[in-house]
Amino acid sequence: MRSVKQAQLTLKQQRFANEYCIDLNATAAYVRAGYNARGNAAEACASRLLSNAKVQQAIQEKEKIAVSWLEANTENVLRATSALAFSDIRKLFNSDGSPKSIHELDHATAAAISSIEIGQMMSEGKVIGRVCKIKLWDKNSAQDRLFKHLGLFRKENSPQSSVSNIEISFVSADGK
Repeated sequence: MRSVKQAQLTLKQQRFANEYCIDLNATAAYVRAGYNARGNAAEACASRLLSNAKVQQAIQEKEKIAVSWLEANTENVLRATSALAFSDIRKLFNSDGSPKSIHELDHATAAAISSIEIGQMMSEGKVIGRVCKIKLWDKNSAQDRLFKHLGLFRKENSPQSSVSNIEISFVSADGK
């Protein structure tokens, strides 16, 4: 079903807006939408079409829908960054030291994994074991992003450089 604003566009303009949202490449979207132009002509026509207010409005509507569908908001980004920053490698393993099945991991632990490689150890043509390599995303960069977001790197939060004199007195057991 088309919205009222989309109804003001031609079918090709609607298709262009849809195609543009895929990769943000106006020239490629112009061609995929079914317009006939090549080379610089396609580029110029795509640019002209992209500057059309109705087309821009359709693109913005589609982007809003995509963002809401993805739930890309500050709260979710901070939640994901926090999960990574505070991830614990111990959650990847059972109490006997064997790796947990990927389906046993909680969402935060699974999100901290950047890749998993599973292989076999071979000896004389026979499988003698399995190898599981788990690579995690960089916790330090996630923590840096959180520190910056929370303002923990601001100048006023840095340690004070003023030196104060500290007097230390030692008292023996006999009070001297």
